Amino acid sequence: MTEGTASVATSPAHEPVSACTVGIVAVLDFDDGKVNAISRRTIAAVQMALDRHVDAGAVVLCGRRGMFSAGLDLTEVRADATTQRALRNEFMRLMLRLFTSDVPVVVACTGHALAAGAAVLLAADRRIGVDGPYKIGFNEVAAGVALSNAAVELARYRLPMPAFESIVVGDVFTPTSAIAAGLLDELADDPRTTAIDAATRLATLDRHAFAATKRAARHHAATVIAAALDRSEAHVEA
Repeated sequence: MTEGTASVATSPAHEPVSACTVGIVAVLDFDDGKVNAISRRTIAAVQMALDRHVDAGAVVLCGRRGMFSAGLDLTEVRADATTQRALRNEFMRLMLRLFTSDVPVVVACTGHALAAGAAVLLAADRRIGVDGPYKIGFNEVAAGVALSNAAVELARYRLPMPAFESIVVGDVFTPTSAIAAGLLDELADDPRTTAIDAATRLATLDRHAFAATKRAARHHAATVIAAALDRSEAHVEA
């Protein structure tokens, strides 16, 4: 697949998030040159890219080779309580946006996807991984960090038992076992190209029918997640 000449970067070259268009699909690439840590700046960049591509038929989120994301930025996680909670709230607002998006969201999981990286997988409609020595899942508890209520509710919606219980002890999965666990849908040698192809196909669905059915299917989970976020944000404001 060849990226069209209409592809336009929406972030400076030094930014961890860049965006382009491939046909009717908006492709957001994550690459901070390290572990693709998700900071408040990264979240804002993704939100801005989504705003600039509101007319896209579908969205693809892609990591760099060997690393989708290792989770939230530890510098901000280890900062004061207000900064940490703001980071978590802003991240889960982004997840809620993806989870309830009127257009299909596809993830190219190019390697490790841990903690917040795994949450992105659960917020998407289609998840394409790649085989290899990669870890996928919610490892927070094993690292001494509790998941937010909103993140738990997102996992409750997407992960079947007993895989859902993995979040309680911080277990992670291989790419192959992540399929049965509900974190991935399939594996591909080139997850980015496969994700773009999948997004292009999904974009041909009737947009109204897709959006209405997705809202109905996810209404309860989205309501619970939003309520948990509202409570957390009220705590920050207080």
